[in-house]
Amino acid sequence: MIKEFVDRWEANKSSVEAVFRADHPDDYKDIVKAVIEAIKGEEYGGPDPNKIREIDDGDYQGTLVFVIGDNSYKPYTYWCVRIEYGSCSGCDTLKAIRRYGSDPPTDEQVKGYMTLALHVVQGLRLMFEP
Repeated sequence: MIKEFVDRWEANKSSVEAVFRADHPDDYKDIVKAVIEAIKGEEYGGPDPNKIREIDDGDYQGTLVFVIGDNSYKPYTYWCVRIEYGSCSGCDTLKAIRRYGSDPPTDEQVKGYMTLALHVVQGLRLMFEP
């Protein structure tokens, strides 16, 4: 875990919760983006929520790798997080949480989304040593 990201998460997780209370995330990228928005910081060189790239080498199930560039013109620093997903609500956490019609997210669903977001924070890694 990256301590400064964990600290920023703790300070800003209420903003992520507000995002999930307003609407269900469509996919894992929405969760990653909400986390990066919360931990990006104000300094030059922090993770940029607009520079998230997704690698999906699965089909109905597999692994997603999200690569996040820094907020500079030409990113030099990159972080990544890996998420494993399944094909149904029995084997995929997000699909299990998202069982809904057009109803707003319930407290239980928000709690589930927040758990997934915490796992993103815990899984973030620096890709290359400076």
